Amino acid sequence: MGTITESNIDIDFSSDTSTPPPGLDLNPEHLEFGRVVAPLWFRSWYREGAWDAGKVEKWNPIELHPAALVLHYAQSIFEGLKAYKAPDGSALLFRPGMNARRMMHSAARMAMPPFPEHAFVEAIRTLVDCQRKWIPDAPGSLYIRPTMIGTEACIGVRASHEYLFYIIVLPSGSYFPGLPPGKTGTVKVLVSETVGRAARGGTGDAKASANYSVTLEVIEAAKKKGCAQVMFLDSSGHRTVEEMGGMNVFFLRGDTLITPPLTGTLLAGITRDSILKLAPALGIAVKEEIIPFDDLIAHVKSGQVREAFACGTAAVITGIESFFLEGGGSVRVADGQVGPVTHRLFDALRSIQYGVSKDPFGWVVKV
Repeated sequence: MGTITESNIDIDFSSDTSTPPPGLDLNPEHLEFGRVVAPLWFRSWYREGAWDAGKVEKWNPIELHPAALVLHYAQSIFEGLKAYKAPDGSALLFRPGMNARRMMHSAARMAMPPFPEHAFVEAIRTLVDCQRKWIPDAPGSLYIRPTMIGTEACIGVRASHEYLFYIIVLPSGSYFPGLPPGKTGTVKVLVSETVGRAARGGTGDAKASANYSVTLEVIEAAKKKGCAQVMFLDSSGHRTVEEMGGMNVFFLRGDTLITPPLTGTLLAGITRDSILKLAPALGIAVKEEIIPFDDLIAHVKSGQVREAFACGTAAVITGIESFFLEGGGSVRVADGQVGPVTHRLFDALRSIQYGVSKDPFGWVVKV
């Protein structure tokens, strides 16, 4: 049995689940993102109006009634964050409280009970502590996926009265296949000019599972064109830039970084927020503003916009090589390589996350 102090979370694990098997390769260069799941999870049930204390145990398949509400009305939300191995071997979390608050926002939007912030952070700390030997050496990380689903058996169109909140962890390397872990490269991006991701009054600012399912068809089409990601425009027909399929986006126009504002149709990314605070500390001007896509392309062609990058927990900061248009043709950003500002932000952010440099913002939480 495992032992964790200062927690009322029930813990049940053995050495064969706390330590990776001898044959498992945790080299970040060989880890496919999202493929290897560590053997322990945290789970908590919401029944009769309250969450139980939760338990860390060996995960098992989830048994659901065929009428479970999540299967019919997509009452499902999730989060994503990482644990990093510091130079002294300790485990570090990056801004877990912000993930907790965002999940509470998503829960409210999807008529689900909030999982309290303190319980959310404690559950992650406890699970990561039990699985710390599964954290790959830098530049790898342990990806953390908290999830909540409605489990009540009822096909009436209403919110569930029962829920499962669980957390799984996955040792990971680079998010984009072909890019070396620990370094930022560039990817090609398809611009979705006819299919929207979210509409005003919808769930665009919640991390609802359904938001991602509606992008899968476009993402698959992008891959066939050799693009690793999709950039969505607003669904109102104004052709303004919003976000990627699972990431926010920034552009360097002149000497100023610009990014779309939070209008309720795009996700308030933790990495996005970190860049908005980190960039000024590095002497880089940053601004949130509405970005007409046609103006953006004109500025890329003229050289006024000379860097572009996507950002998110999984991908960190990844440069954009080119924008591919639905009607054909593409526009390369500068020389198609990662720009100096993108490099600088990537290095500064990773140094904080891995405990290599000082954290002036108080973002890092030690496990």
